[in-house]
Amino acid sequence: MTQKNAQNERIKKDYYLFLEHADRKSETTIRTHEKSILRFEGFTRFACFKTFNQKQAIAYKSHLAQQDLAKATILSEVNRLKRFLKWLSRQPGYKSRVSAEDVDYLSLSERDTRAANAPAEKDFPSLAMVKAVVALMPSETPIDLRNRVAVVLCGLTGIRGGALISLKRKHFHRDRMLIVQNPKEVQTKFGKRINSLVLPVCDEWEAILLEWIEYQEKELLFAPGHPLIPSTAMTSSLDEGFKAVGLSRAHWKSTSPLRQIFADAFTNAGLPAYTPHRFRDMLVKEMYDRDLSIVEFRAWSQSLGHTNPHTTLTSYGTLSLHEMERIIRQGI
Repeated sequence: MTQKNAQNERIKKDYYLFLEHADRKSETTIRTHEKSILRFEGFTRFACFKTFNQKQAIAYKSHLAQQDLAKATILSEVNRLKRFLKWLSRQPGYKSRVSAEDVDYLSLSERDTRAANAPAEKDFPSLAMVKAVVALMPSETPIDLRNRVAVVLCGLTGIRGGALISLKRKHFHRDRMLIVQNPKEVQTKFGKRINSLVLPVCDEWEAILLEWIEYQEKELLFAPGHPLIPSTAMTSSLDEGFKAVGLSRAHWKSTSPLRQIFADAFTNAGLPAYTPHRFRDMLVKEMYDRDLSIVEFRAWSQSLGHTNPHTTLTSYGTLSLHEMERIIRQGI
């Protein structure tokens, strides 16, 4: 087995510190950079980064192309590697060995770059589908109630998974039906404050949310600082192994359990599994279907966390092929 290169490990550590403190990247983003650099090292059999040259760059691109990877994945991989090597070319001990001009040889062709950046048609659930899913979700145990309200909250607000699992009860203001995503305590995108109003898409879901808040207060005796969507309390024994026994008063450490809840809910309803993030596309479609005024569209957009409505239009507002056909053929 090829051993890792000690010199590489030292300079990589410096780079990750740069990403964290100078470039202000999140831990998740830094992990993706680590994986991309490690993939490259595996290709070179952990050769010292000082050996990088044009020939190596071209060979690595060919290697990636042979791995049955999507064009978008290849572009992301080489861009992260280019960023690292460009940084490396400015570091003492590497300036004379790693050429910025050689790094440019990692660039994909214009054709491949366009293909990688071409927007893919997104598949997301309809509002009717999510209503059917929620209606079929069990509501007998505290875990059942937690799971159901997690789906409902995403449907009412389009909140991102990371933010949802880090919300505290105090962030929900029931008198205003408002969720204040305070970046000091909530995992928001780019660390910005987001005021998410409960959107008027389903009265039954609003009732489920309010019932959950009351249940947490009166039955579970949760305080304002406890999670709005708590993690599962587990116990273990020699006979049964790990077993869920209810709800804890702690946040989930990752969104994996949340994504599993969504997958199970859709699968149990006989539907394709969708992630929490796809609910944002569902809500944007609802915005189109309602023929909102410019002011209304802006309000919904800001509630989703978009400072500029243009983000909503370009990131989530691309019409599906089906919608294009309907509008053009029927003139609607």
